[in-house]
This record gives sequence, structure tokens and C-alpha cells, in this order.
Amino acid sequence: MMRTAPWMMAVVLAGAPAFAAQPQAPCGGLRFESGRMVFGRPLAPQGAETDACLAHVAQAVLARPAIRSVTVAAKLPDADRLDGRGLAAAKRAADVLVAAGVPRTRVSAMAPPSVEGEPAQLQFAYVERPAQPAVARLRAASGEVEAGATEAQLLARTVGDSLYPGELLRTGADAQAELALADGSTARVVENSLIKMGTIALMANLQRKVQLDLLRGTVETNAAPGGADSIFEVRTRGAVAGVRGTRFRVSAQDDGTSRLETLEGMVALSAEQAEVEVAGGHGSRAKLGSPPEPPRPLLPAPTLVGPRGGAFAAPPKVSWRTLEGAATYRVEVARTADFAAGVQTYDTESAELALPGPRQGKWFWRVMAVDGDGFVGFPSKIYAFDVQP
Repeated sequence: MMRTAPWMMAVVLAGAPAFAAQPQAPCGGLRFESGRMVFGRPLAPQGAETDACLAHVAQAVLARPAIRSVTVAAKLPDADRLDGRGLAAAKRAADVLVAAGVPRTRVSAMAPPSVEGEPAQLQFAYVERPAQPAVARLRAASGEVEAGATEAQLLARTVGDSLYPGELLRTGADAQAELALADGSTARVVENSLIKMGTIALMANLQRKVQLDLLRGTVETNAAPGGADSIFEVRTRGAVAGVRGTRFRVSAQDDGTSRLETLEGMVALSAEQAEVEVAGGHGSRAKLGSPPEPPRPLLPAPTLVGPRGGAFAAPPKVSWRTLEGAATYRVEVARTADFAAGVQTYDTESAELALPGPRQGKWFWRVMAVDGDGFVGFPSKIYAFDVQP
């Protein structure tokens, strides 16, 4: 059990099931923009490609609990519209959505006049009204970031999208997502991770209860201040960490091992009826079925050699001073100084890395040392360079 504290954050670690690869969207791309669905290409009124796209639309609608209604509009030339073929095409498309699981009461069909010279096509509008408050918003995303109600319904998400209780969020290889939680906290979900959104209850006197489930990978959280008896839970399979601080990393490994790295504050890591307190600058882990190990110091931030600025005709070689106790080094390169966009991660055993190309423009970089047991230390200072071929 977690010990009560004025501001407690709990982290429960768990493994994750195997994740099936998602098929490519058959609509040429699909975006939800201010009440309209935007496709990558015009959607013909009927045909095999249209049916495949409609099935994809149905999955996307079901993956967004806030969408309360969908209107299908068949825009055909007036000669076809006036004899009823336009409305028939819209109703047929609506029936495909219903057959794919969208409630019939939420789908309507219409055949508005078309613009002269415009190809015959289906268009979609939607009304978004959350059935329950969002628990998070996608503040930044880099690479493949997907979310949905179930693993089978995961679809690409974009910055600004809301996430609701029970939804899953997955990051692919070389991807990451930054979430702005409803209580003012932030969570950075690194590559190859899977989390499930829980609930966020905001009560009087700044008291709050936040719940997230880490199913696989790593999440780094910066918790907003909370009132007395507030709780922040990140739960997984093998352990529970009650955080009396603000910044920490939690990792859930495939073998069930839970690893905790406290960057600021104090964390109580619990497993198998045992508990250790892990202060800032230290880490601990709990193997599945075993109590937590004694805290160990995290490796300090590496000292970067260069480049510390400047312009280059090709991607430069970055280097840093070797650090005692480091087994490998993790190099992060990003488009923004907050490492929220265009993030690329490289692991190397040497104290230098020739950055692969091609790349162009301004880039930011930093390095973290990793010990032999996989504990990631403090990040280095951040420097930038420009590539101008």
C-alpha cells in the first residue's frame, strides 16, 4: 500500500501484449478538421475503394468517443441528384458505416447541390460533443503516434487531438508524444510505448486523482502541484511507485521488470509487500515477483564536446567526454529545443556518433549515459547546429 503524503504520485508498472501492425489508411489519408473529414483524394460515390475507405471512416469515428453524429453528403451532378440517385448514394454510404458498427441513430444522409465542374463525390461532416471530459490533449507529436478505444481501432492522431478515459495511445519506432493532462501535468511518452488513459478527477482545495496505465515502454512525467491527499498513479504490472516529487521516468520491460529513475523529488517504489524510497538522482527496479532493489545513483549528465553551434555542409559528427560507469550512450536529435518535434534517438557504445543523413536546417542534440542495467542518467546540456548543403 502507498503511504499517504500531501502530494502523492503512484506508478504501477506492467508488461504489454504483442501489438499487431496497422494497415495503411485506404482513403489516401484522413483528418478531422473543425467538423469536416478531409480525405487525401476525392471519394467516389461507390466502388470497392470507396467501401474500403468507408470502413476506415467507421473505425476512425468509433475511435473518437467525442463524435456524436456523422452526416454523409453525396454531391452528384443535378441530373443524377434530382432523380434520387444522389440521396440513394448517400444512404448506401451511411449503411456501410452502420454495418461497420457506427450507431444508426448517429448517421444521416443528404444530397446537396454540387458545384459545376466538381467531380461526383462523397463528403462527410461530424458533430463533436464529448460524452465525458477529455483527460489529456496531444500537445506535441513526432513520428507514428496512434490512439483509439481498442488495439484494433488505433489510428493516427495529430497535435491538438483530445484523449478520453479508456483510450490507448501508442508510439512507434523513433516516435514520441507529449501529453498535456487535464490537471496541468505533462507526460512524455517515448518511442515503442503503449499507455492507457485513465481518469482525472479534479476536486476542491486543489485535490486531484490522476490515473494512467503504462502497458509498455517508458513515460516521463512532470507533475503539477496538487492539494493535500492528491494522488497521481501510473500503473503497470510489476510494481507501484508513489511519487512525492515532480519529475520521474518509469519503464515497463517485456519481461515484467519495472524500472524507476527519479530526476526530482522522492519516489516510493513498492512490490511484493516491500518498499524503498528513491530520492532524486537515484533509480531502482523491481523484477517481476521480486521486491524492489536498493536505490542506486543515476549517472550524471555527460559533458558535450561539440558541435556547440555552427553551420555544416553535411550532418556533423557529435562527440562528448566518456563517463565512468556508462555502458552505452543515448543521443537524441530533434527539431525543437524542447525535444517535442522530429526526435531521433541513437544508442552507441562510443563517445561519438556520425549522424546519418540526409538532414537539413537547424537541429538540437543532447546525450544521456546508460549504465549496464539500463538505467538512464541525467540529460546533458542542449546544443544546436545547422546543416546547409
